[in-house]
Amino acid sequence: MRQGERSGQGGPSRRLAAMLLATLILPGSAVAQQPGSNSPVGTYLWYPEPGGPKSDQDCRDLVARVQPTREKAEMSLWGTIPQNDPAAGSFFLLLSPTRMEPTYAAEGDYDFGDVRLGETRDGETPFELTPDDHEDVVIKGTVIAKPGGEIVTVILRGIPLDGDTTDRTTYFCRFEDLGTET
Repeated sequence: MRQGERSGQGGPSRRLAAMLLATLILPGSAVAQQPGSNSPVGTYLWYPEPGGPKSDQDCRDLVARVQPTREKAEMSLWGTIPQNDPAAGSFFLLLSPTRMEPTYAAEGDYDFGDVRLGETRDGETPFELTPDDHEDVVIKGTVIAKPGGEIVTVILRGIPLDGDTTDRTTYFCRFEDLGTET
């Protein structure tokens, strides 16, 4: 499944991983990801336009329109956001110290699984991702989350595709979790 397509519930391993990730990231307090934080761990809103946001203001505009919260990210993970919610149809990335879980990934995809984060330098964090459905594959990548910026870029390198490999760049926006309203 590609970006922008709604995924189903997923199989048992995906559901278990999602449940564990929700336990690690979603409970808690006020901010999904502190702007300026060194760690890329957090919850992010997917930016749907091709080529990503051109400025931090693009992210602020998207966040104002969608009104994301951690609770809505969890609901997106399970496909339970009400249709009348501004976040309906939005996707998220939940990143813990040990798991990468985008809400747009589907069974057999290479986007979700166990992650090993490297050292963050100047807002760039290398990682190795072992996809749940491809445990014999290690995908290398980078999370770019510049301190003080709203834009978060995730680059996956060497994803197997049709007998070859490809890179995939996905853009996200930081947001403050201002409540649990839905």
